[in-house]
Amino acid sequence: MDNQNLNQNGNAGNSYQADPFIQPSAYQQPIVIDELAHKKDMLPTTSLIVGVLGMLFFWSFIVAVILCLIGLIMGIVSLAKTKRNSGLALAGVITSTVGICLSGIVFFLLILLA
Repeated sequence: MDNQNLNQNGNAGNSYQADPFIQPSAYQQPIVIDELAHKKDMLPTTSLIVGVLGMLFFWSFIVAVILCLIGLIMGIVSLAKTKRNSGLALAGVITSTVGICLSGIVFFLLILLA
């Protein structure tokens, strides 16, 4: 056999041996993953949680109104920022509104009965 067809293991074959001094002609760009695009926005989730807490504390007027206003603002900001209807943000706005209404009803009932 011809010595030129022998590869490093001593086997005969047509293995391509790249010249170590020749640089590849095309440079491959590194793959960059945009992690900010995949980052989950916590504003709608927080709006929903605060709205539910405001509904749970409807018997305490001041706490419920403060929590529900925070949830309502965060839900509206999240809806305005995403320019689409996010289910969590919409649910946060709805629960905050229901919490404000419940606490208002309880507050007026307490005033009327007292």
